[in-house]
Amino acid sequence: MGYTIKGNLRACLHLELYESLDSVEVKVYKVTSDIKIACNHKSELNKLPADIISYKSKNLLGSGHTNCEGNYSIDICDSYIDGEIEIDLVVTDKHESYRKIHDPIHFTARRLKPIWRSGNQTKEFSWNYCFSFQFWNQVRKQLDVWTIIGNVKSAEDKVTPVAGVVVSAIDVDWIKDDFLGSAVSNGDGKFRIDYKSIDYKQTYLSPMISIETPISSIPGPGVYFKITNPEGILLYEEHRSMGKTQERRNIQRFFNIDLYI
Repeated sequence: MGYTIKGNLRACLHLELYESLDSVEVKVYKVTSDIKIACNHKSELNKLPADIISYKSKNLLGSGHTNCEGNYSIDICDSYIDGEIEIDLVVTDKHESYRKIHDPIHFTARRLKPIWRSGNQTKEFSWNYCFSFQFWNQVRKQLDVWTIIGNVKSAEDKVTPVAGVVVSAIDVDWIKDDFLGSAVSNGDGKFRIDYKSIDYKQTYLSPMISIETPISSIPGPGVYFKITNPEGILLYEEHRSMGKTQERRNIQRFFNIDLYI
């Protein structure tokens, strides 16, 4: 009879808002006496160095990836009989063009002794986990991920969601404003835009010289929005001066907003 580990992974983005961890590699290792006990940090990220990752590879029991809902399932190799295991996660930048800049983040999520439940063909163990905001924010900083999440609603009642519109976020700049990204609102009127700091930290000579602005005092962009239908017809547009207001300038790594059209 074989062994299977399955579960779900998610993380806190902000307050009561959570995201499923998709495309995260989950690795399961057998624990031997020569492996030091891993600290189960709930709020501190400890990346594993390359030599430790290489050394642990000889004890690898199985690996897999989470799907878009954060679910994973891993069949454990026959060399495992019983005993403690370590579960490591490898988080990779979702933007392929940035993977050469940001190395994957490999860390030990938990060491435990599974309580196996007998199934038809295999023994199964479930490990579900939700990472705290404090912890997950460190991962997002390492990968330089900035996120805008919002809702598009009808201006008439400020309740009815508006689906299928294209929301664009722009950073107000000295000479040329920076396009941060766009997203289509879903059936509930929700949208999400992920971007990088380099998308708003540009030189005053951009785009002719496209390098990051060497001004570390700028913590975040100053954002304004426009909304179009799928055909590109403008439905809503804020004046760029909105990006200079108190609530919009230097927004944090995570920003939540409601827009009304």
